[in-house]
Amino acid sequence: MILSRRSKLPVLACCRLLGISRASLYRKRVEKVLDEEALVRLAGAHPRFGYRRLAVLLGVSKKSMRNRMSRLGLMLARRKTRKRTTFPVPVEAPNLCKPATGPGELLVSDFTFIELTQGFAYFAITLDVFTRKVLGWSISRSMKSDFTVEALEMALSYGCLAPNWIHHSDRGSQYASRPFRDKVRALGGTSSFSKPASPAENAFAESFFSRFKDEVISVRECRSYAETVTEVRKHVAEYNEIRQHSSLGDISPSTFEKRHAENALKLCVS
Repeated sequence: MILSRRSKLPVLACCRLLGISRASLYRKRVEKVLDEEALVRLAGAHPRFGYRRLAVLLGVSKKSMRNRMSRLGLMLARRKTRKRTTFPVPVEAPNLCKPATGPGELLVSDFTFIELTQGFAYFAITLDVFTRKVLGWSISRSMKSDFTVEALEMALSYGCLAPNWIHHSDRGSQYASRPFRDKVRALGGTSSFSKPASPAENAFAESFFSRFKDEVISVRECRSYAETVTEVRKHVAEYNEIRQHSSLGDISPSTFEKRHAENALKLCVS
């Protein structure tokens, strides 16, 4: 309306009259119009997605999507849990983490618990920091170290380790155990550990499980062990193949890994 009359009336005067800023008038708007009913249906179809993923999916700003979902009560609530899974043990190894410049340089591991209809399941992952891809995972009814070793072995079988690679985790007994550290050492890796009570030093693994709890655990009822295994397998596949990561340029880990490999091949050829 203002722009259609700008030849007759000053733009600034019209903005003041309508109580809007001049900047907002000229701001390029790329937001797609999405009615509330359609948004509710979309959020219901993707209960695992938070406002950031839905915003990327629809091509709208994250701030706009967050405001819309907040008004509609669609924001995922964080569920606090108090079950202790980490029991630190003394281990002579510092935090060796450094920025990863390629795949297979820095792997991080952690695990969490999942409440079942009867008892608990324990879900472990090993993740490549550079690609953000979950290379290995395992789920068990017991907190013994075997299931964390299984996740590591799956990741190592992926075949993308760099020379002098590093494995990082907290100081829990599952990762500080002799069998686990021997496995890392046997394949040319070096064990690295966070300081006690310093979860931020294992931020990439912690972030994975934080989203897993928000998007999966907090929106489900307790299920059987078999159903939980299926659910975990599906979540890992979606995380690797579909989930967009802002740190990767809003593409999935698998897509990022593929593009990195293609670029590396082009450099070798040239």
